Amino acid sequence: MTTQCGRVSTRRGHTVAVPAPQRGDFGVRLGSRMLASPPAWRRTQRFVVRPVGCEVQCEVMEAQRIPKFSRTPVDEVHLHRAPLAKVLMQVQYSRTPQLVTDSAEALIAETLGRYPVRRRQVTAGVVPNVMINGQQLQLPGSITPGVALAFSDPKGLWKVTFTETAVALETNDYGTRDDFCGRSAEIFAAIASVALPPVVDRVGIRYIDRLTGATVEKVPTYVIPELATLVARVEPPLWLQHSIVESQIEIGTDERMLVRSGLLPAGGAFDPALPPVSEPSWVLDMDVFTTQAGFAFEPDELSQRLRRYAETVYAFFRFATTEAFQDAHRGEPAPIAGEMR
Repeated sequence: MTTQCGRVSTRRGHTVAVPAPQRGDFGVRLGSRMLASPPAWRRTQRFVVRPVGCEVQCEVMEAQRIPKFSRTPVDEVHLHRAPLAKVLMQVQYSRTPQLVTDSAEALIAETLGRYPVRRRQVTAGVVPNVMINGQQLQLPGSITPGVALAFSDPKGLWKVTFTETAVALETNDYGTRDDFCGRSAEIFAAIASVALPPVVDRVGIRYIDRLTGATVEKVPTYVIPELATLVARVEPPLWLQHSIVESQIEIGTDERMLVRSGLLPAGGAFDPALPPVSEPSWVLDMDVFTTQAGFAFEPDELSQRLRRYAETVYAFFRFATTEAFQDAHRGEPAPIAGEMR
């Protein structure tokens, strides 16, 4: 199609009027003029925009459909208003008490300068706020009380927790996969600078999305039916209190993906990793982890493994969510089709 002087001419000869640019609309600037396309198009189609002389040619790109989940990596679409409530990374390893000494704390703090707030916690058998595959991390039975070193940024948006048997990174301010995996690599390097654990027992990464308010009723249009459960399918005055579905997928040798989704009542939660909220919410919890222990603690290999797991979670997310979900959370219009990273 061709856009010119406020009208769009399609290659089939049909012409439709283009409304004046509005704040937040998808727009194309050509010199001093701003050409805009109807908001409805942005909800259903993608465009590649190319200036041709004094005109702008828009080639329609159909939205990519992913009919079945696989581990094939997909392009990352940046959602400026992604409903990510929390992202966590955890690595469990054999007992390495050198990692929680005073000297280790000082060295780790120097290496991880972006987390200047330091806290030393004495625990009674569990590590506070550290969840591994839905289970609160247990310290060895012979170590009571235990020690957990916590490092965070001043706003408390990012937190790193070390114990002698595990390390975890968690955030509710996730930006990009590269940023999260880069921070994880820094943590692995910090551990290696102190003492390499003899073996790794488990590696996992977890993404938790949460919808609240009026968006809960839109769940059937936002995700595939298998994850929507009974949301918006119970006729008043009947009231759906909660509805949860869980699936576990074997994604490789000694590797699994656990997916949980569902409607939770106000104050409800199916996992301590995500604090409850004061209103009904719908949660999509995606967790990829290993099931076999005993491989070496190699920082580079761990970083690569974690990135593969993050790509797997994202491939499932794209499979599970609809264009309506992505458009509702994109937040800012892209100047060209599919603002990919």
